[in-house]
Amino acid sequence: MRGLAAVLAGAAAWVVVSGWTPSLRLPKYGLPSPWVVPAAIGAGAAAGLVALGFLAVPVAALAIALFAAAVPIAIEAGRRRHERESIADAWPDFIALMKGRIAAGATLPDSFVAAARRAPEPLAGVCRPVEEAITFGDGFVPAIDRLRETLDDATSDRVLTTLAYAHRSGGHHVGAVIGSLGASISDELRLRRAHTAALTEQRMTAIVALAAPWALLALTISTNPQAAMAYRTRTGSIVIGIGFLSTSFGFIAAKRSARLSHSPRVLR
Repeated sequence: MRGLAAVLAGAAAWVVVSGWTPSLRLPKYGLPSPWVVPAAIGAGAAAGLVALGFLAVPVAALAIALFAAAVPIAIEAGRRRHERESIADAWPDFIALMKGRIAAGATLPDSFVAAARRAPEPLAGVCRPVEEAITFGDGFVPAIDRLRETLDDATSDRVLTTLAYAHRSGGHHVGAVIGSLGASISDELRLRRAHTAALTEQRMTAIVALAAPWALLALTISTNPQAAMAYRTRTGSIVIGIGFLSTSFGFIAAKRSARLSHSPRVLR
């Protein structure tokens, strides 16, 4: 206890002297789509009832029901991830459109609005409030700051912060700055796409490693009455429970190892 008190006292003294305080930023989680919860409950219940009818092993049916209930959640997470990636992939073309408009003599806000109108969804949708703020609201830079918080993405941070700074600074080099930004974002996205393609096989292996043991278990129980009786016992239930935890954590670990790290939001 004395050692802990000394450590806490030293940390407090460091904070007082240096003025530094740790910051904790929790990730933003939006509300799930309305269909996710009913779909998860329905998929889990249907898969559990079917598994219970074929296998007659309650613990195995429960495990299969939990896996089936996770499928709609995974689909929704994949949809949101695809939406973020679609926004990031659209920035280079968006910046190229802006650069062309600026070269033609348009202002930076007008170029942003023109590019937003020609941008693909979902980037066009999230940029629409910026156009409304330019026309009827508090201006370009505050709208850009709100858009940064909405997107909550490191790539979008780089683009929008650069645009806000270029708008504040002005000058004859805005077009060159926008062009350099577009080239940098394009190179980064090209590299990430190459890495993502290289990790596709590892992701598929993780899915197979998750499904194969349960397919083998279902086949064993349905074709071998003695195995079915063994898995209905308390020991068999414990074995299935351990297998459920092992395959779940193994799948999560494999997916995380095959996921590219995201750049931190340093421009906040």
